[in-house]
This record gives sequence, structure tokens and C-alpha cells, in this order.
Amino acid sequence: MAREEASSPSRDDILKFVAKTAVIAVVIYMGFYSFDQWMRKKDGPWEVTFAQDSNGTPMLVINWEARGYIDCRIVFPSESVPLGFENVQTNYIDPVHLPLKVPFGQWFYADLTYLPGTVTYNLFSEDANGSSRGLRHEIELLPRALVINRKLHPWKAGMRIEVPAGDKRDWQETDVKY
Repeated sequence: MAREEASSPSRDDILKFVAKTAVIAVVIYMGFYSFDQWMRKKDGPWEVTFAQDSNGTPMLVINWEARGYIDCRIVFPSESVPLGFENVQTNYIDPVHLPLKVPFGQWFYADLTYLPGTVTYNLFSEDANGSSRGLRHEIELLPRALVINRKLHPWKAGMRIEVPAGDKRDWQETDVKY
């Protein structure tokens, strides 16, 4: 009867296998990480300028250069800028700098995980009853559309939208999906 001998892999073979597996795992991780970082930044950030026109009317000028949406204006003809106002320009590249000080109201929400992301403002607030945020304009920048007071406006280069003070609402939470 022949004797069977159990052969086990040598210690050097196991170490080579573990080293090769670790190198492959690191290369795959770095590849996926680099791809994810590229995906997050490929569409570029929103560039928003809080400004006033020659008549002193407040407005937002929105640029999204990666898609060619340049000089998109939201004008608030019935509103006024605060005393000592100077134009403020910002671009939303990463959430490190949030929340931002907003001259006409307050920054409400931003998700900048994948640029340009979503940015929401509450502008020109009037505290109507002291128990809620009161009357205000809700402006939301989404990649697929601009939402002003919960009305969708498709992006177009050079668009100009006037938002009268009468459109302000005490916006409550909603289940509406834009």
C-alpha cells in the first residue's frame, strides 16, 4: 500500500498570495475612488451672485458653466437690498464652507455630494406670526430645473424670471417631489 503524504503550501507561497491579493485590492480601490471623485466633480459647481441692478432691485445671477447655463437671473422687483449691500459671489464646490451667509435671507439646504448638487434658499422672509418661518420666497437650484416658490422652470441660458412679493408663502413641509 502506498503511503499518501499531505502536502501543505509553503509559508513563502502563502505570503506571496496575500501580498498579491492586497496589491490587487488597493489598485481596485484606488480606481473606484478616482472614478467616484471624477463623477462628483464632472458637472462643476453652481456660481451664484447676490446682486442688484442699476435701479437697486435685488437679484440672483446663476451660472452653471459646465452645462452652458450662463447669466440666469431671478429678479425681485418688489424687494429691496439691505443697507450697505455689496455684491456677494459664491460657488458651491464642497460642503465644508456651509452654511453660507446669504444677504437677502438664509441658506436653507445644500447637498453637494455630486456637483452641482441641490441648493435651497429662503429669501426676503417676513415673520408673519412669530411661530414659523413666515412668508418667504423659496428658491431651489436643481440640476434638472430651477424651482421658484415650488414652480418648476427649465434651465435656459440667459433666462430672466421676475418674482413678485405677492408670491411669498409660509411654505410648510410637503411630500411633493419635483
